[in-house]
Amino acid sequence: MGFTFNIDELRVYFPYDSIYPEQYRYMCALKRSLDAKGNCVLEMPTGTGKTVTLFSLITSYQWAHPEVGRLIYCTRTVPEMSKALEELKVVIDFRVSVLAADRKQKAKAIDDAMGGAAEGSSPPEPTGLAAGHILAVGLSARRNMCVHPEVSKEGDRERVDEMCRQLTAPWARDKAQKDGAPQSRGCLCTHYEKYEAAISEQSQLLPHGVYTIEDLRAKGLEEGFGWCPYYASRRLIQASSVAVLNYQYVLDPKVSLASGLGGAPTHAGARVQISGQATEPSILVFDEAHNIDDVCIESFSVKLNRQRLDQATGNVTRLSSEVDRVKREDASRLQDEYKRLVQGLRQAGQIDEHVAEQLASPILPEDLVNEAIPGNIRRAEHFLALLKRIVNFLRRYLQVDRAQCEGPLSIAHKLEEEADVDSKSLKFVHERLRSLLNTLRVSNLDEFTPITKVADFVTLLGTYAQGFTIIVDPYPEAQGLYDPTLLLSCLDASIGMRPLFKKYQSIVLTSGTISPLEMYPKILGMTNVVVTESFSITMERKCLCPLIVTHGPDQVPITSAFKLREDPSVVLNYGNLLEQLVQTVPDGLVCFFTSYRYLEQVLEKWYETGVIARVSAACDSGQGAVFLSVARGKVAEGIDFDRHYGRCVVLLVFCSSVCLAVYALSFGHSSTFAWRVLSSA
Repeated sequence: MGFTFNIDELRVYFPYDSIYPEQYRYMCALKRSLDAKGNCVLEMPTGTGKTVTLFSLITSYQWAHPEVGRLIYCTRTVPEMSKALEELKVVIDFRVSVLAADRKQKAKAIDDAMGGAAEGSSPPEPTGLAAGHILAVGLSARRNMCVHPEVSKEGDRERVDEMCRQLTAPWARDKAQKDGAPQSRGCLCTHYEKYEAAISEQSQLLPHGVYTIEDLRAKGLEEGFGWCPYYASRRLIQASSVAVLNYQYVLDPKVSLASGLGGAPTHAGARVQISGQATEPSILVFDEAHNIDDVCIESFSVKLNRQRLDQATGNVTRLSSEVDRVKREDASRLQDEYKRLVQGLRQAGQIDEHVAEQLASPILPEDLVNEAIPGNIRRAEHFLALLKRIVNFLRRYLQVDRAQCEGPLSIAHKLEEEADVDSKSLKFVHERLRSLLNTLRVSNLDEFTPITKVADFVTLLGTYAQGFTIIVDPYPEAQGLYDPTLLLSCLDASIGMRPLFKKYQSIVLTSGTISPLEMYPKILGMTNVVVTESFSITMERKCLCPLIVTHGPDQVPITSAFKLREDPSVVLNYGNLLEQLVQTVPDGLVCFFTSYRYLEQVLEKWYETGVIARVSAACDSGQGAVFLSVARGKVAEGIDFDRHYGRCVVLLVFCSSVCLAVYALSFGHSSTFAWRVLSSA
């Protein structure tokens, strides 16, 4: 199974017997971008083998050009990560088999040339990287990777993180080792202790291979390994050729330090300093990148309300009490922190990675990294007094009776005038809070989320003069319900992408729906764009039958247009349509709605009118099944309903007349037919 072919001088290892024309064109465009050490935006329809195409070309490129760094492949969900890694396994296994066959054929040719004299004297078979293997791992949140018997039972992400830190924090481990009592040892995580022991012995942790999240969890439960899958994955990424992870580990500054990406692959057992700076020519791929601008904007937006500010006030009071306690019991800790802060942010940033992962600072301009923290917030008590003034100012600022909008400079000026907080201090609030929480040895960081959000807010406010706006809405939920909300909204997605363009040699944005292609480089600030191209699907036969249903059996128009979507006759006609399709289509049927809210509304009506009961009866009789989802949602992009699982697809969406005409043309209909659709819609 599989074959190899050349694109220019590059030998590509493709694990299947045939390749679609659009896959080959996709590979050619991707190779041009990698050759030019630039960026590209590529669109290819879902179901055309985009993932295997990417992995085949890029891993072949890495094999031919060892100087190229790792491939960082970003997806949205854990199932997508697992699917990608399984596909990568197929690609690498095929490459290993081809290289083994090549070596065997070469040895036979040499033996034949020497008349059999070389028989039995061939060199030993290579292993590991030399044989074509790679190390590839996936990284997800603790909740998805934890194997601790108690912690893994928790379903809440924040609770899992908090319990993990209580078992693995350096001060907790130091206390248990000093006590030496068996009950103290029971307060530690045995899986993390095994991980630390393996690292101290310079262990490789795992041999070369492709490991999914499930594979790592299985290793964490095996007797011979037993280490923590989460921390092992973070360490293995340093030595990996391919890393598969969620968008947030690259885009969101609040979690990006956890991946520790940057630099060339290193020994998995080596101690590395987590850093945001990378100089190696790595390749960064964003799959399903049509919503990447939204992810960037959400990562740099902060929302506050009265409840959160009240909780932040309580956090400041709690921290003040902790500072007083530490002054009495161990004053040297605060004094050591003060000395570190005098040296500058880079030295002060060398703190416990557990805290750094949870409280990574919003991205700061490079010229701020080497600055010393201002003297007026170096002392813990002075810093907490400043935080108290900031929180009180924000509480007063929220007391409005109508919506208003201001720029960052305006709010910063008001802070300076009313709360005596200079703008330079604002830039360092989050970094200073992170250092203080580490000095106080706080493990339950979730308790201090409110004050952390305030620190996020003012740090971004003091750092960026443009690209943000501050919105105050006294009635965010409903008119008459007074609950003012303060939103620092990011308006410029390029703020989140800008560091990545400096950090990685090539960035690939790809999706099945990323049109218009020219828009994404502009809104993301992408420069050095080598290719922007869309590849249409190739079909050898007419295997799709697109139908546009505009009226029900009672001739009532059916549409999901907002003004008509809740009309009882429209909802009933949608139900009748689905019922008739279920009775006719022999296999699985997938139905997409415009939104989750509309899905819930329609389902409620269908239950009342008996549509669901009749559809269920058809499914029970062996006619297949119905899957209800939301268009452009995670399920729509993360699950393949191939073959009999998705024999029919129903889109309960509003289509404008132009969309209907384009849809008709895309499936080979004549322009006359498209014009007829355009005229009648």
